[in-house]
Amino acid sequence: MAAIDGLRAIAVLMVVAFHFLGRYPNDYTGLSLAPIFTFGWLGVDLFFIISGYCIAMTASRTPDLASFWGRRFGRIYPAFAVGCMVSWALTSYFGLPEKEVSGLQALGNLLFLNAVFVPPVDGVYWSLIVELQFYMLYGLILCIDRRPFAIMTGLSVLFALAMGLQYADNPAISRIMKPQYIILFLIGAALFFGHATEKRFYYLWAACGFAASFTTGYYDAVIPYAAATLGLGCLVVASRKLPILDRLWPVGLVSYSWYLLHQNIGLLIIRSLTAEGVSNGAAIAAAVVGTFILALGLYVLCENRYVRKVANRFFAWLFALLQFNRLAKSAT
Repeated sequence: MAAIDGLRAIAVLMVVAFHFLGRYPNDYTGLSLAPIFTFGWLGVDLFFIISGYCIAMTASRTPDLASFWGRRFGRIYPAFAVGCMVSWALTSYFGLPEKEVSGLQALGNLLFLNAVFVPPVDGVYWSLIVELQFYMLYGLILCIDRRPFAIMTGLSVLFALAMGLQYADNPAISRIMKPQYIILFLIGAALFFGHATEKRFYYLWAACGFAASFTTGYYDAVIPYAAATLGLGCLVVASRKLPILDRLWPVGLVSYSWYLLHQNIGLLIIRSLTAEGVSNGAAIAAAVVGTFILALGLYVLCENRYVRKVANRFFAWLFALLQFNRLAKSAT
């Protein structure tokens, strides 16, 4: 699906632009550039829609809960583990104010303890925690009923529950039940079921999810930009065809690795070069190229079929060993 890989490329380019040109220039690089780049964070929301599609597809191809969670963890963990340690090593060696963590804290990140009390090696890892939470929630829905309509009903109930609880003064609930993210995964899942079942009402379900995403309050300050971004995502995932994006598929293939590595390492490159008198444009270009080359290496090393196959089997074995499949058996 070259168009969806092209959409991944757009998403990661938006996030890279946001971090290099929008969010951090004044604090970390001394640059002050066009405010349009401050909306690049919406690229993460594109990733969540795509992920919702892929999660539903994975679940449809796995026979049990352990296999489902195994394949999802196997997809994200190898590149995350290596990328995390590379980012930590470079940040520790060269120094990046307020973004340095100890070796013990870096090891805690490998266990995803940054979801609770350990500072993240890189701030972008917050989205991986959201992914993991959704893996858990989706898996629990599968324990109840694996039929598409039941899954979509479960996701809709989760969204409604999260909307009701978002005002609760409970940090634990707010970490797990975030309606602005649940609805994006729901949109992606609905689009997958539309393809898989050829029933048009799932596309209507996705359209309702698109409308509902603007009721969470998350996009109140950026409604035009969010509508355009999410609308593009829905269009591409629904059609799986957009010739312009097809050409960007190589960037999309390495988008996950690039996402993991670009922020702190890119800021290190920009800070180092501008301190030596290199022009702003050249420093930013060097950060883009340098982090992309690192991402290519991480992709080849950790996202190849052999590594993913081994990781899938290992995590499936681990979840089966922990008796997670018994959840599904008891539920049915």
